[in-house]
Amino acid sequence: MKNGFLSGLLKNKKAIILIAAALVSGVLLMIYGGRAKTDDNSDEISEYERQATNKIEQTVQAMCGGKVYVMVSAEYGRETQYAKNVTEGGEQTVISSGSPVAVRVAAPVIRGITVVCRNGDDPAVKRKITEALSCAYGVSSAKIYVASYK
Repeated sequence: MKNGFLSGLLKNKKAIILIAAALVSGVLLMIYGGRAKTDDNSDEISEYERQATNKIEQTVQAMCGGKVYVMVSAEYGRETQYAKNVTEGGEQTVISSGSPVAVRVAAPVIRGITVVCRNGDDPAVKRKITEALSCAYGVSSAKIYVASYK
């Protein structure tokens, strides 16, 4: 019975065109649909990394003087938590003026920070920079690398 249905479907030109169009549309949605979300998130992460890099460069330069090179890498984009009304029937997002009400917005999570500065190999300088960045960004000292430029 399956073979009869498939062979009948394959003989119908309109059905073949519709199936091909559906397959192409599905593939395009998978490729471009996922990419658009990633690009938006990637832009947000890149902007956060740029801002954090600038702040860290200024801070370390104030601490150590000289030229400072910084690289920050973040893990994922901004996370927003919305207000919810919870009832016996379920939960609904709270809407005000046509927009959901944000309760908390969390910045991207920093994966690691690299700092290259004058006297970066000095243990006292490394400790000061590592403690300052760990405190300011909540990053483990194991994820902060400090080195001296040559």
